[in-house]
Amino acid sequence: MPANTLKRRLLDGQPCRGVWLSIPSPATVRLLARMSCDWLAVDAEHGPMGAETMMQMVAAIADAGGAPVVRLAHADVENVKRALDAGAWGIIAPMINTRSQAEAVVAAAKFPPQGQRSFGSAWAGLSLGLSMADYRRQANAETLVFIQVESRAALDNLAAMFSVPGIDGVFVGPVDLAISLGVEPDTESADSILREALDTIVSTARAHGLPAGIYCPSARAAEERIRQGFLLVNVANDVAALLQGVRTQLDWEPDRS
Repeated sequence: MPANTLKRRLLDGQPCRGVWLSIPSPATVRLLARMSCDWLAVDAEHGPMGAETMMQMVAAIADAGGAPVVRLAHADVENVKRALDAGAWGIIAPMINTRSQAEAVVAAAKFPPQGQRSFGSAWAGLSLGLSMADYRRQANAETLVFIQVESRAALDNLAAMFSVPGIDGVFVGPVDLAISLGVEPDTESADSILREALDTIVSTARAHGLPAGIYCPSARAAEERIRQGFLLVNVANDVAALLQGVRTQLDWEPDRS
């Protein structure tokens, strides 16, 4: 049974609700990681954070008993290595459009003989409660490798990408996907076109035994995506929560009656 409880839940077909983190703040993470969520994603692609801050955020999640996932800045060897060496339970590799790109992510994320990942981090196994030696032996099975589908080009290669050995799941970037399909996100015109694309992604992923995830702007959107077949969904993001909370207080007016 995997020590990675997030992977266990996904293998069991259970929806996993998470929190998206774009603010480069380990202090904020210490608070949010103690809430009842199944995973927390450190967004190193669009969040303004460097490797050291990302590592501290991953550690804060793990030390609070949470499941740390990192959305990479770029799907290359350096970024895969840094995230997994920091102790991420899973990675989301952005902008994957071809089978060869998916294979390259797996090669960077898995130790030989499955891949080409180098070994040496004293921190990688801490989040899973594993010694360095045990982590080296178990990491290939424990860590999650998600590839992100967010372009028209990727839609033409779904079966080829999803059949790559070592891919553990699929994650959709709906905003970039909508833009790539020629529709404005969050508009009525995007509904049917994007919905059809998402249905295709979910059904193809299911045919290959892979869980599908998707970025969601709210809990309401997340529940709709779960009904659509997605399992890995975020119900909140730190930036929106901060702005909404402050805006609510600024807009509050006392009852003067």
